[in-house]
Amino acid sequence: MQKISLTLSLIFCLTGAAAALPDKLGCKGDLTNPKVERVLIADRAAGVVQRISKHRLTVQTNNGPKDFYDEPPYDEQLAGVHHYFCDRREGIVLLMMNNQTLFTGLLVNEATGKITPGGESVWLSQDRRAYLASEQPDGMDGNVWSVYSIDGRKSWSGYNFIEGDGATLTAEAYLSDPVWTANGELTAEATCARNVDKKWQVKLVKKAGVWDWKPRKFCGYLRPG
Repeated sequence: MQKISLTLSLIFCLTGAAAALPDKLGCKGDLTNPKVERVLIADRAAGVVQRISKHRLTVQTNNGPKDFYDEPPYDEQLAGVHHYFCDRREGIVLLMMNNQTLFTGLLVNEATGKITPGGESVWLSQDRRAYLASEQPDGMDGNVWSVYSIDGRKSWSGYNFIEGDGATLTAEAYLSDPVWTANGELTAEATCARNVDKKWQVKLVKKAGVWDWKPRKFCGYLRPG
């Protein structure tokens, strides 16, 4: 009886752990360091991703290998195009792509060989029909978020903050911790820029053909809407 209970407990723990797996792919660490990238490839993409040479990365797919070549100048900061392996999940490979002053990424579907836009971080929807990608333009105090269908069609793009009501681009509230709900809606946590203790949940909704984060709350200098 004790053996059966232990077995059931183990099954429950394993299925629970599988269900709790995050839907996020991300780029972490100094990927420009060949040792760091080599360890990541061996751990997450052995036999799928290979660093052929210093400036060539290859991803094996069912539709043949996909090669990614860096573009010169190679050794100048914020110049050229550079590719690095980041992450892999469920047959999807995330590559970091530093394109001059934009830190972004690419997704490679191992089953189809299709290459779609990505970011430094990517959140897959629970039904795997869409994803959110986050890019970092150099010098920008914030990120650009974009929502794509799984085949790479962009449906929305904006900053990871709610803009203030003024002539200049200012942040009324910062957005963090994006999460896809079970019914395919994108949510995030909003934090007032001038009052970090004021937080609430927002959802990306479309009204009259325009996407926006709702609900809006008064942070002290924006008319609530």
